[in-house]
Amino acid sequence: MKNQRYRIVFSGDLALDTDENQVRKNLAEKCKFSPEAIENILNGRSPVLKKGLDEATAQRYKDYLDRLGLLCDLRAEDPPTAITPQSLTEDPEPLLTREEAAPKPVGRQCPKCFTATQTGESCSRCGLLFARFDEIQKRRAEQPEPLPQPEENDSHFAKHPEQLFILKAFGVILTILLLQSLLGGLLFIIFLLFPVVFLAYIRLQASVNNQSATELLAEHITFMPVMYSKEERAQEHVPWVTYSLILVNILVFYLFELHVDPALIFNQLVFLPYQPNLLNVPFSAFSSLFIHGSHAHLWGNMLFLWAVGTVVERRIGQLRFSLFYLAAGLASNVTFLLACVIAGTPVHILGASGAIAGVMGLFAVRCYFKSMVFPLPILGIFSLILPISLKVRLNSLVIIGLFFLADLNGGIQQLTGNNSSNVGHWAHIGGMICGIILGLVFKLNEDAVTERHMEIGSQATYANIGSGNGDGAESLRLVLKKDPENIEALLLLARLRSKFSATEEGDLLYQKVIPMLARSRPEEAMIAFYDYFKLYAKGLDAPTMYRLANIFHRQQDFEMSSRCLEILCKDKNTPAQVLEKALFQCARTFETMGLTDAARQYYQRCIESFPDSPLSAKAKLRLAS
Repeated sequence: MKNQRYRIVFSGDLALDTDENQVRKNLAEKCKFSPEAIENILNGRSPVLKKGLDEATAQRYKDYLDRLGLLCDLRAEDPPTAITPQSLTEDPEPLLTREEAAPKPVGRQCPKCFTATQTGESCSRCGLLFARFDEIQKRRAEQPEPLPQPEENDSHFAKHPEQLFILKAFGVILTILLLQSLLGGLLFIIFLLFPVVFLAYIRLQASVNNQSATELLAEHITFMPVMYSKEERAQEHVPWVTYSLILVNILVFYLFELHVDPALIFNQLVFLPYQPNLLNVPFSAFSSLFIHGSHAHLWGNMLFLWAVGTVVERRIGQLRFSLFYLAAGLASNVTFLLACVIAGTPVHILGASGAIAGVMGLFAVRCYFKSMVFPLPILGIFSLILPISLKVRLNSLVIIGLFFLADLNGGIQQLTGNNSSNVGHWAHIGGMICGIILGLVFKLNEDAVTERHMEIGSQATYANIGSGNGDGAESLRLVLKKDPENIEALLLLARLRSKFSATEEGDLLYQKVIPMLARSRPEEAMIAFYDYFKLYAKGLDAPTMYRLANIFHRQQDFEMSSRCLEILCKDKNTPAQVLEKALFQCARTFETMGLTDAARQYYQRCIESFPDSPLSAKAKLRLAS
């Protein structure tokens, strides 16, 4: 009959592989039965567990209870009764099974974690007290409406946050220059007194924090004499070009320069050569990038190249980095040539600093958001012997901007005849400008914006404090606005919006990103589904669930594999071709886990649902054995 209804009745028997104590524990923990109700059921005083159910729903209840060890029967009701909200709540202890299997009783939805069908005084998932929540909402409703505030999102910098970020960096540069001009006469005295003041500060902080002064000092000092990038993430790509350039420069200096006549170097290899001709002039424009005047000149340049080159190369690739490095070196030599012609001075230059300045220009475009450690010597003139420096953390734009302004000031003085230094300031300026132009032309700044907002989102996701809808979420939404299929941004935002409780947005984001991960990065898909299922307690679309079941099975996680397959088998929307495989695979998984009764049920269901399937024949063989 179409309207036939069924009741679930305890048969009086327990599963062979389950003892009574285990059944009591299952009924209490997974079905939320009270001790009195459990006693009534097991003693036969209340054998009817549910009634007024359609056949499919009743079968789901029965399957679930059978797995818990409480063997039940389905009995038809006569006359058939219509299911109503009252009939669903007639029993003193309603059966609450797994969310994917159980019908939902009437109740309210938790306003915090969005869990539906809450009938008690508090949410069974997050513990929110409904009465207290309603009281707070009532008080808020009685309060007068606040005056409307001006919309901050309409400001120019709200729409262009990168411009505000860069403007702040230039503001820091101006502040540093202003302090330098105001305290110029006192800088020497400050430099001499700084080590004493700094060590006194370390001792004070160590006593206040009950920490070792040595450990605290190690956190604030560095032995690296040049700036370097702070907290650079481990990258899978090794910067072979940067390492090769460093090696080539070192080999050229120690195996070539120190063993040949200096006249050969100055007459043929520096730019411009002392004896120029049609061959050595264009050749020297590049050979001069690998020639250095002294040990200090070589190692200073190589340290700078290591500090910025490794960071940039990992982001723009080996070929592009190689070409940009040589282009910046050529531009630096040409700029130096023009400056010398204007100043009327000899045009002879050597060293890799112009090309390295070009890499710094690339760094300013591609990694403008990164912090860098600027070493500030704390031992005065003794730093020449023991290079101990204070870690001054500044934005990379600030540090590179100060370098540029220092070179510009020195270059102008060279043009006006007020500076006779041998430093190639205009070579540095030409190389850096070339790097900046190349970075902008090839739109490296767009990748930098994406990485910056990804880092903000990542920090917000894994921070111990903070909500899931602040600057981190806004940054990730900006990334997804530009690239809606960005897997990393989708996953970070899903975790961020589900950080403390379930949300509708977090649910939708997980539903979008987990199928993408399952197709391309299965191990990450496993972790993401663990997080999703723990909070939302439901499955995804049928193809993804079957794929996840196979992924978990390959990793020997049979519990999660069987859970995914059960969700598929109990979902009425699962396509027949997927359901057929899921039934058989679920039975095989239960058999692997040693749950023979559960395996037998799924084998039987596979045979009944798909009698002509090859899998049905296999199921019969498994049952026979």
